Amino acid sequence: MLIWLVGGGIFLSFRYKFIQFTKLGFVLKNTIVKAFKGGEINSDGNKISGYKAVTGALASTLGAGNIVGTAIAIGYGGPGGVFWLWLTGLFACVIKYSEVVLGMKYRQRDKEGKWFGGPQYYLPKATGWKWIGFAYAISCAFCLFLAASAQIGSVVDTVETIHIPRIVSTAVLIIAAALIVLGGLTRLLSFTEKIVPVMSVIYMAAGLVVIVLNAKELPAAFASIFQYAFTGRAAVGGFGGATLAMCIRWGVCRGVYSNDSGTGVTTITHAAADVNHPVQQGMWGIFEVFFDTIVVCSVTCLVILTTGVWQTDASVSTLTIAGFQKALGPVAGGFIVSLSLTLFCFTTAVAQTLFGCDQLVKIFGEKAGTWGKYVYLGLMFIGGMVGISALINYVDFGSFLIIFFNMIGVYLCHGEVRKLTEEYFSDTEKWETQKWQPWVEMEEKDIRSSHHE
Repeated sequence: MLIWLVGGGIFLSFRYKFIQFTKLGFVLKNTIVKAFKGGEINSDGNKISGYKAVTGALASTLGAGNIVGTAIAIGYGGPGGVFWLWLTGLFACVIKYSEVVLGMKYRQRDKEGKWFGGPQYYLPKATGWKWIGFAYAISCAFCLFLAASAQIGSVVDTVETIHIPRIVSTAVLIIAAALIVLGGLTRLLSFTEKIVPVMSVIYMAAGLVVIVLNAKELPAAFASIFQYAFTGRAAVGGFGGATLAMCIRWGVCRGVYSNDSGTGVTTITHAAADVNHPVQQGMWGIFEVFFDTIVVCSVTCLVILTTGVWQTDASVSTLTIAGFQKALGPVAGGFIVSLSLTLFCFTTAVAQTLFGCDQLVKIFGEKAGTWGKYVYLGLMFIGGMVGISALINYVDFGSFLIIFFNMIGVYLCHGEVRKLTEEYFSDTEKWETQKWQPWVEMEEKDIRSSHHE
């Protein structure tokens, strides 16, 4: 599966002329920088901005993988694993870009004029195979049932260490989740638009404090990342050593799973965005992966490396909290990581619940989206009571299925994405004011239909 994904990232990079590198400055300027300058951050009304859509996507991708998963890359792969995590993340950018562009091209409008989409809709249209949309939807519904439950289990496992009973923390989380989930995608995006920046700033600011306090170790940290990326690392202190194969495997593995590239899941929120051209939202997809893997994961990596906890006897899964506690003290460090993990996992669980309900709508019809929310909330309660360890293997299997089906479409339709990319970049100023013609035609058709009713 790693070959299926990483190979896809390399193949698509060549096909799109390495857009994630050659256009990175343009992408950042026309996504996050433009959003802040234009006041899009606090957008109101019924229209969903590109920024608002990407916060929903980040709510799903920013999770335990950024805090615990990154620590695993170092704990089992050594400092060199960070290099492979970064490299994989950069190639994953173009996979996410492809997914989002396809999701935008084949999105649809509901009776209220709102846009919706996702792999369950674009896969059958793009490939011509009706079965693949249902195969993806069934696999995704199964996977997200378990993934959302595992995220809640991860939070409860963490807060249980500060002596809060599982039943209490689980009940509080489920009630909070219900308040968002029952409000649908609109309420989710209103919530994530506010909470994602806050939780990201809290974690990164605390991480930067730790890094600054250990600034003298930064040169050695970066040197170890590049030095051991191609040689592996011998055992030292509490670190058991890592061969080159282990270094590459764990770095690539965590780089793939930290940002959900290849699953197509976050295209559900991207498809709701009000933009003028599919590539404009595709650029937000590149930003999503860049921020998740290159920025947030890097903070975790540097905390672990500059504090030296990777060479201690601390267990792999606790390296991040050990690094924060070493620099900020056991209370403050533990609180920051626990709070961040809680927010990251909670928002992921809520987003995954709604994404899963979208799959049920595809399989069983509109009513399934309503009762599915209660089923998901019930399973999340079970996940909180049993913990993440009882679910994680099933989640990995479910991820394998949805990546397999989604990447078929990404591979087969790369020509369509390339054509749209060339269309957009041939005259970027044009698309600042002019909307993509197929969307204009769909909107005009809806207007005509409403007049006839």
